[in-house]
Amino acid sequence: MIVFLLAGIFAGILIVTTAILWTVQKRMTGTNRQIIKRVDAFTHEETKAVEKDIPDVIRDDRISQIPFLNHLLRKYNITDRLRRLLDQAGMNMKVGQLVLLIMVLASTGYLLGLKSSNLLLKFLLIIILGALPLVYVHMQRINRLKAFIRAFPDSIDMMISAIKAGHAFNQAMQLVGNEAPDPVGTEFKRSFEQYNLGLNLKDVLLNMTDRVESLDLKLFVTAILLQRETGGNLTEILEKISMTIRDRFKLIGQIKTFTAQGRMSAWILGSMPIVFVLAISALNPDYLEPLFHDKLGHYVIGIASVMQIIGFLVIHKIVQIKYQ
Repeated sequence: MIVFLLAGIFAGILIVTTAILWTVQKRMTGTNRQIIKRVDAFTHEETKAVEKDIPDVIRDDRISQIPFLNHLLRKYNITDRLRRLLDQAGMNMKVGQLVLLIMVLASTGYLLGLKSSNLLLKFLLIIILGALPLVYVHMQRINRLKAFIRAFPDSIDMMISAIKAGHAFNQAMQLVGNEAPDPVGTEFKRSFEQYNLGLNLKDVLLNMTDRVESLDLKLFVTAILLQRETGGNLTEILEKISMTIRDRFKLIGQIKTFTAQGRMSAWILGSMPIVFVLAISALNPDYLEPLFHDKLGHYVIGIASVMQIIGFLVIHKIVQIKYQ
């Protein structure tokens, strides 16, 4: 009874806290609307026209729209890592929103584990649910990086054609930003906007390599910066970079072909114990019963699982060749 009472109190506190944070955020977003209305009163223009015509040239670098949470998160270096992870994933979510989502899901895991007396289960529920947003952001980052790598050589060819037609390098960047698919177009458009706002080209390109951790992009940026300092034929340099990137794609395909057998062996060896346990349990359910009900059987299962995971990781390390 006490456990349910504590769970109810915790849930009530969580709901009230969420409601307060939501109200504060709505009030802060409503401030911009009040400013627009005041401007509208002086200019006699429609609010929608004001929102459309006035560009937002001031960068919003707040970690969270909630002042208290924004001040709290700025004290810790982990917020810089989370912001960089969100930038690399191409997500518009702020660090404060990500932290709040992690806290809410971790609290949900705590509530789900209240009925259980197993401390390990409670801990796992909190960790697993709390880590779900980070896992999702990390997967988005990987998918975005793969999409960037696939479309990058064609974007370089587009830039080569623009430079041969007489455009400057910044205009070629603008063309790629407008015509190339996402995420290459998004990143080049963002870099072009930074360059137009006064940031020098070196910092613009280095910022792009920080947002996209690609070896191909680092090769491209290094070649561009060296060409601007030492001179040379820019189109010829870009053509060689494009050819080098495509040759790397061919090499990566060959590596995957040569390591296919090892990767398949890892999956087969990793799944065999599970398949055998399910098959034996279906044919003779009593055969493996001591393994699950006896204390010694629990130790055997734990040791076998750890050894199986270690073996899988060793095989994966052998066949995984780092090329990025």
